[in-house]
Amino acid sequence: MNNEVAESKKIPSVIEAQKMLALQNNMLYVGADAYIGNPYALLGTVLEIRKTQADCPSIANTENASIEFSAFKIPGIEIDETSKIKEPIKRQSILVDQKLSVEVSFLNYLTAEFEQESSFSLMVFDQATGLVNRDSDSWNKGVQSWMADNKATVLDDPAVCYVYAVIGFVQKYIIRRKYTKFTAGAKGGAFGVNLNGQLYTSAEDYSLDVRYGLQTVILKRPTVTKSLFAEKEVLAEAKEDEANLFSAVAKARSFTLK
Repeated sequence: MNNEVAESKKIPSVIEAQKMLALQNNMLYVGADAYIGNPYALLGTVLEIRKTQADCPSIANTENASIEFSAFKIPGIEIDETSKIKEPIKRQSILVDQKLSVEVSFLNYLTAEFEQESSFSLMVFDQATGLVNRDSDSWNKGVQSWMADNKATVLDDPAVCYVYAVIGFVQKYIIRRKYTKFTAGAKGGAFGVNLNGQLYTSAEDYSLDVRYGLQTVILKRPTVTKSLFAEKEVLAEAKEDEANLFSAVAKARSFTLK
């Protein structure tokens, strides 16, 4: 019936999954198929969260929000060459059930693909990484130029609640296979895993997903935003709750970068 049933495995906790897959709480995790060939083009991209009703969105209420690209990227940025990896980094393999996919934002995209008593086996690789060189004058000049050019149409627009600029990314390749709990009389698959003492089988081949973790800075929050450069301060990186808000809105809107 099954050719490859291994020792008993279990679904990791949220903290264990984050460590095993090298996930960061302050990153936004999205799909971006258009950037597979050149993920460095993500750097400097500007994203807006707009409200569609009276109030800006919160984690508890993402219905009144949409995510849009700003028309223009941060101009003239330079890439920190030392941030690039020379070869892919293999992370640990894990089993994922629907509960874990809901609790870990990186795995949210799998949520709708679960059936009753099913799970996924994942192998994850960091395929590419990159950071903006924020020590270069080109970064300060580029942000100042973008903020000046987009003050009236974006920064002063009351419908725009948050503005994120991408300063770093990690491109993750996910090799996955779906397993379903074996029941007596059911047609067995060619492959099997022992999950908590129960046999799960699969007749599927492996498939590949590509996801991106985005590190961002905030150019605007719902409160009045001052030019941080006027105060000679570094732009603040997105807080964990702001990254989670973006992920929640993206999930609700099935948002991907295109």
